[in-house]
Amino acid sequence: MNINDYSTKVKNLVDVFASVGTFIDDEDLVAMTLNGLGKYYSQFRTSIAVQKTFLDFQYLITLLISEEIRIVGTSSNGGSQESAFYSNSSRSRGRGVKTSFRGRHKSSHGGHHQHES
Repeated sequence: MNINDYSTKVKNLVDVFASVGTFIDDEDLVAMTLNGLGKYYSQFRTSIAVQKTFLDFQYLITLLISEEIRIVGTSSNGGSQESAFYSNSSRSRGRGVKTSFRGRHKSSHGGHHQHES
């Protein structure tokens, strides 16, 4: 699965949660996305975890696409994007990265918003 497909899958899951009134904030969305990355992205996850500023989901996807291109381009066996990336939704590793998300119910004040597709 390539990064574009993976990000679409993540956004679809966010939409499913939103349809039942549970909203996921951007910080948790970024943490979930990073935790689902395969072993080829371990250095990338580490570099994101040590940053002092928060990355929003859209910027994270942009960086992941660049990283995917780098990984595929440096693959010694000419591997495909599908073999360079996989999603592991049960994985919860990553130093400095939240490993769980807090689903948010829509408040009457509209404090939390749905991620736009």
